[in-house]
Amino acid sequence: MQKLRIVVGGYIGLFPTGGVTWDYIQYPLGLQLLGHDVFYIEDTGQYSFYKSPGRSWDDPTDTVEFLHNIMKRFGLDSRWAYRDVGTGNCFGLSYDKVLDVCKTADVFINISASTQLREEYLNIPKRILIDSDPMFTQVQEWDDADAEHSLNKIQKGFNSYTDLFTFGENIAKEDCRIPTYDLNWHSTRQPICLEYWRKNEQKNPCGTFTTVMNWSTRKKMKYNNEEWGQKDVEFEKFVDIPSIFKKSPFTIIAADSSKRMDHSKLKNFGWEILDPLHTINDIYQYQAFIDDSLGEFSVAKETYVKSKSGWFSCRSACYLAAGKPVVTQETGWSKYIPSGRGLFAFHDHESAICALEEVYSNTQKHCREAEQIAFEFFDSNKVLKQMLSKIS
Repeated sequence: MQKLRIVVGGYIGLFPTGGVTWDYIQYPLGLQLLGHDVFYIEDTGQYSFYKSPGRSWDDPTDTVEFLHNIMKRFGLDSRWAYRDVGTGNCFGLSYDKVLDVCKTADVFINISASTQLREEYLNIPKRILIDSDPMFTQVQEWDDADAEHSLNKIQKGFNSYTDLFTFGENIAKEDCRIPTYDLNWHSTRQPICLEYWRKNEQKNPCGTFTTVMNWSTRKKMKYNNEEWGQKDVEFEKFVDIPSIFKKSPFTIIAADSSKRMDHSKLKNFGWEILDPLHTINDIYQYQAFIDDSLGEFSVAKETYVKSKSGWFSCRSACYLAAGKPVVTQETGWSKYIPSGRGLFAFHDHESAICALEEVYSNTQKHCREAEQIAFEFFDSNKVLKQMLSKIS
C-alpha cells in the first residue's frame, strides 16, 4: 500500500466532548494505524462553544489544551494544528509548518465540511468531503424561493472536492430522497479503531438501555416546500417506550440547545435524563457510559428517516465495538448492514418492543454478535482502505 501524506479536518476542538472526539479522532488515528503520514488540522472559522469560567469569548486556551491532550493520548502530539479565528494564531504546528504540510500532502479529508476551504487545502491533489449528515449537507443552503441560485451555489461548493463520500448509504437509490445534483457520491461509514474499544473481559451491564443525543440543534430546514426536522420529532413518536417495556430502565444523556425538551414529560414516561457536561466530558467518561449499558436504544433525526438516507450513527457503531447490542430506528440502513443479531432496526412500537425483548432475554448472545458486526462493517482498517481505494 502506498504511504500517503493526509490532512484531516474535524470538530474536536470546537466541541470538546467525549462523543464528538471519538467521531473525529478515529479518522486520523485509523489512517495512522494503516501506516499513512497523517496530520489533523482544525480550521473551522468558528469560536469554541465551551470555555472555563472567567475565560473571555475569544480565548482559545481550553480548546488548545483539550486538543493537545487528545493528540498526545493517541500518538499524534506532533501532528496537529488549531487555527484560531479569534487571535489569528496557529497552535500546535506553526503556521509555516501547516503550509508546508499542505504543499506536500496527497489527500485532504474534510469531515462534516468542518474546514474552511482555504487555498492551501484546495491545492492538495485529492480533496475528500465526508458527509456525515446526509440530506442536511445537501439541502441546508437550499432556498425554495430561488432554486436556480441555490443549485449553482451548492454545486459550486461540492465541486471544490475531487471525491464525495456520504453516510447516506442509500443515496442515488430509487427510494432515497437526497438530491445528488448529478454528482457521484460514494457511500461510507464511521471508521472504528477496534483495538481502543475491545475489552479483555466483558463487564456485567447495569441492565439499562441508554443513548447520547441532541434534542434539536437547529430549526427545521425547508426543501421542496417540505419541512425537515431533527431528532426531537422522532423521539416524540417513541416517548412512551419505557412505560411499555418495563423490564429495563432507559437513560439518555441529552443536550438541548433549543431549550424545548420537556424534561417533566420524559421523566413521567420513565426516561432518566443526564446532563452531558457532567457525564461525558472526555473520551474515558464516554466509553465508561457505553460500557455500563445493557445496550443502546435510539431514534434518528426526522430528516434521516424521511429521506430514507441509509444513515447509521457514529455513536451506535461505538456501542457495537464495545460489545453492546443496538436497537435503533430504521433509516434504510438495514439494506446494507444486517438487522436481527446484535443490531436491530425498528420502525414502529411493535418492532421496537420485540427488539428490546430479544436483547434483554439473550443479552450475552447479542453482545457477541454486536462485536462481530463492528468487525465486519465498521473496522477502521476496512472502512478507510475502501475509501482511499475509491478516490479518483
